[in-house]
Amino acid sequence: MKKFLTACLVFCLAAVLPARAEELSVLREVEKSYQSMKNFRAEFTQELFHRESNTTQKRTGSIEFMPPAFIYWQTNAPDREIIVSNKKEVWNYLPDEDLAYHYSPEVLDTSHAVLSVITGQAKLEDSFEVEFLSKDDSNVLQEFTLYPLESNPQMVEITLTVNTKEKRIQKIVVLDFFGNLNTIEFTAFKANTNLDKKHFYLELPDNVEIEDHFGKK
Repeated sequence: MKKFLTACLVFCLAAVLPARAEELSVLREVEKSYQSMKNFRAEFTQELFHRESNTTQKRTGSIEFMPPAFIYWQTNAPDREIIVSNKKEVWNYLPDEDLAYHYSPEVLDTSHAVLSVITGQAKLEDSFEVEFLSKDDSNVLQEFTLYPLESNPQMVEITLTVNTKEKRIQKIVVLDFFGNLNTIEFTAFKANTNLDKKHFYLELPDNVEIEDHFGKK
């Protein structure tokens, strides 16, 4: 879970404004769109900026999601990572290190709460203070700033870009307490595709070291 911690798109309107009813309705429409999906698969690019070392790591990956809690997240080289979630458990597997972390599903409510935003499951108005940030010239891409109502050092602030035409999340930027940024931008998105539930259960090689945190807070 340690590697999954995002800077922002520049739009024509730069001022931060309180989200009005019209702008909040955009987020509600996006939420409804995700709730109507049977599943989705998406590809993304990711940039991880580490403030202390002033370095940025770039990688690509994909995510598969099936409600209510089936997630398969995979990033490619240079640092491969696989996160698998189902109703019973969560795995964070680092193939290049032959290491895997085992958690109970509740961990997604804290250290990986951003996954609930990415998958469209978070109730944004219930969980965040929402500010309208900007929109592009075509009004297709709109940007919001989200401040968690409950303190979470791994998610101090989120910049969320939504595609109003396709009613989905285009980009998400997560700022943590230490000033690190995790930027995820979707390059392909397909809803209601053919996903196999077996893919959401991880089988590890015999040589993998397991750190078991199941049930621990």
